Amino acid sequence: MKGKSLKDYFANARKEKWALAQFNVSCAEQLQGVVEAGVQARSPLLVGTSEGDAGFFTPSLAVNLVAFWKKETDLPIFLNFDHGKSYEVLERAALAGYDALHFDGSRFPLEENITIAKRVVEMARKHHISVVEGEFSEVPGGHSDLHNQEAPVLTDQDYTDSVVAAEFMKKSGVDTLAVMVGTLHGIFKTTQPLNIKRLQEIALRGIQFLVLHGGSGTPEQELKEAIQEGVVKVNVSTDLRVAFTNALKESMRENPAEIAPYNLLPKSVAAVKQVVLTWIGICGSVNKI
Repeated sequence: MKGKSLKDYFANARKEKWALAQFNVSCAEQLQGVVEAGVQARSPLLVGTSEGDAGFFTPSLAVNLVAFWKKETDLPIFLNFDHGKSYEVLERAALAGYDALHFDGSRFPLEENITIAKRVVEMARKHHISVVEGEFSEVPGGHSDLHNQEAPVLTDQDYTDSVVAAEFMKKSGVDTLAVMVGTLHGIFKTTQPLNIKRLQEIALRGIQFLVLHGGSGTPEQELKEAIQEGVVKVNVSTDLRVAFTNALKESMRENPAEIAPYNLLPKSVAAVKQVVLTWIGICGSVNKI
């Protein structure tokens, strides 16, 4: 599969019933841990930066560091701009050299969401970007470790409507769809089971590439069931943040007088690597280069 586009990898994943985890990063050391895991597992990699990540880890920096690691390792590494809330933000990412774009239009009325998503697709094709992700049902939760909080109680109205999903895909022209079937942004004290039946209903509408946001904190077996039903991408952010910062705190406790980052950060890189290896195993992308 080397030399193929991200969409080609999704097509292969769909056919063989595995998925790519998208690992969101906001610094070079997180990215290093992700890449080291990819090398060990011989897995294609999908790296993401959200608008928050990109505010610190700028789009140009992310693009250039990913390009460095691709050349250094010869791994297929793709970079996605995650949860872009406007056409303008995503256009800047495309100009910087991203491989994929996610337009999160869940805050807009459906028709306006479709209109903007269609523009994003047209713009992306001009930049030879093969994957544009759309979203109209918001995935609730925060963006951090919420172990001490109860998860929000979900009702039928919270889940992605399969009929609307098919309409959205047809009118917008996006390549992948982020669906809400029970995952949450962040890690909560409690969880609800994924609505696999709803996922099946969406897949039956002919939508080829489905995406789950909020992978962190979701039981492994449920994720594997979702992948069997057509999920080709699972977003992971909180798990990496928790691993990175906890390891950094430990290094600083053990070496309170240390001021050299190269002595404090290796544990964080290693911690991220272990989390990524776990997720590569869950998603089944080992040896899929």
